[in-house]
Amino acid sequence: MPNITNNHTFNIVQLSDLHLTGDIGQAPSYQRFLAVFQTAKHLNPDLWLLTGDLVNDGNSDAYDWLFNQLQATKIPYLAVAGNHDVTHEIGIHLAHQERIHVPILPDRRLKNCFRYTFQAGHDWQILLLNSSVSGEIFGLLTHETLLWLDQTLTTHFEQTIIALHHHPTKVSSDWIDAHLLKNHQDFWHVIKKHAHVHTILCGHVHQVHTLHPLPAHQVQLLSCPSTDRQFMPFVDNFQIADTPAGCRMIQIDNKGIVSSYIQIVQNTHSFCLNNAN
Repeated sequence: MPNITNNHTFNIVQLSDLHLTGDIGQAPSYQRFLAVFQTAKHLNPDLWLLTGDLVNDGNSDAYDWLFNQLQATKIPYLAVAGNHDVTHEIGIHLAHQERIHVPILPDRRLKNCFRYTFQAGHDWQILLLNSSVSGEIFGLLTHETLLWLDQTLTTHFEQTIIALHHHPTKVSSDWIDAHLLKNHQDFWHVIKKHAHVHTILCGHVHQVHTLHPLPAHQVQLLSCPSTDRQFMPFVDNFQIADTPAGCRMIQIDNKGIVSSYIQIVQNTHSFCLNNAN
């Protein structure tokens, strides 16, 4: 179990919605990721946490490239699937409703029903859930996954962080809220029973949100910017936002106090140009 000393924090860097596609290591999505990743390395992470939509077309070589980048840092990493990791979207030049979605198998290194523990002041656990559905954009937690979550929270009382791809509550954008976690009520029914759930981390929305969906519960829901392109928040139709890529830092100090901030990277476009050859 990883541990921190009395004068340090346990630092989790959340990376999400990479959408790696095109020439491996060279295409713009790779270069934008590398720009964010190089910045994130200087944040002294103790754990990389990737919350889905890592690769757009299921290319195993793309996953190999990504996980080799992570392994080279010698820092532990965890990753869950997003809808693009289990669905090949054909016709991306078309409107969303006109695209074809083909089911694909997820990479075996993506986790589901996985428990990771560390110490920061006291014991913590991270629970990874697969919310992706092959051939679909929306999310769903299977009965077996919800049962595992409930049983794990019942038998392990550490302060808890849960990571999944799909947002389990609306973010006031109709088009992306149509593709949220479909059985979010079942998910929140489990969370309500367990007061030691502290933070839920998600991707999918390509937006930054801090929400408190359960007023009588401590739990906070944090979403993460994409390392690729951002979606315009608080609009009902799909729009790309002219905002920078980034990652989320979650810090837990030796008293168990959690803080979080967004690290943005302004020069991803310049990074792409400088590394295009």
